[in-house]
Amino acid sequence: MQDRLNRSLRRVSTTFGAFSGPQRMIALIGVALLILAGTAFYRWANVPTMQPLFTNLASSDASSIVEQLESQGVRYELHDSGSTVMVPQDQVYKLRLDLSAQGLPASKDSGYSLLDKQGVTSSQFQQQVTWQRALEGELSTTIKALSGVEGAVVHLALPQRDIFSDRSSKPTASVLVSMVPGKTMPGEQVQSIVHLVSSSVEDLEPAAVTVVDGKGTLLSAAGAGVTGGGMRDQQTTEYEGRVTSALQS
Repeated sequence: MQDRLNRSLRRVSTTFGAFSGPQRMIALIGVALLILAGTAFYRWANVPTMQPLFTNLASSDASSIVEQLESQGVRYELHDSGSTVMVPQDQVYKLRLDLSAQGLPASKDSGYSLLDKQGVTSSQFQQQVTWQRALEGELSTTIKALSGVEGAVVHLALPQRDIFSDRSSKPTASVLVSMVPGKTMPGEQVQSIVHLVSSSVEDLEPAAVTVVDGKGTLLSAAGAGVTGGGMRDQQTTEYEGRVTSALQS
C-alpha cells in the first residue's frame, strides 16, 4: 500500500515537473479552486435548516429566550426586528418544551409560525379553522417530544367573539397524552405542557388546560391546577370520564 502511494506521488511529481511555467500556474490555480469549492460545499451542506421557535415575541421574552439559547450553545437567528427567533429544525420541539418549563415565553401574544399565507378569497371562518387545526397539530408534535411520551392529542375550544356583547366565553384546552409502557408523567412535565398550551392561545389561562393520560388519569384539572396524578373523589372521576370521552370522539 505504501509503495503504491509512493509510486503515485512520484508519477504526479514527474508529470508536474514536465509542465512549463504557465502550465504549472494554471494547475496550481485549478487545485486551489477545487479546494475552495470543496470547503464552500462542506460549509453549505452543514448549515442547519432553521425554523421559527417563537414568533411575535415581546422584547423582554426575546431577550430571555436568546439568553437561554446562548447558555446552551444553541445556534439561533433573529428576524422581524428581533420578534422571531429561529433555531435548527431538529431542535425546535425540545427547545420549546425546555423553555416552557422555565415559563417562557411569558407573554400571551407569542406564537408559532404555523400557516402559509391565506388566499384573499379565504373566509375569516376558514382561516380560523385552519389556524386552530395547525396549532393543535403543532402543540401535539411538541408534546410528543417529551421524554416518555408516545403520543399526544390537543383539542382547543376557542369561542367565537361576539361584537354585540361585552360578555364572551373563555377558551379551554384538553390534552390527551399516551405514555410509553412503564412510564409515568412527573408533575414538572405536566406544568410544562400547561404553560406551553396556555401561552400559545390568547386569553387561555393555565387553569383552563386539562391534561389526561391514556389510562384516563387526570393529571391537571381545569380550575384546579396540577394534581400530580390520581383521582381523588367521585366528582373528579366523573369529570375524567367526560374529558376522555370527548377526546376520543
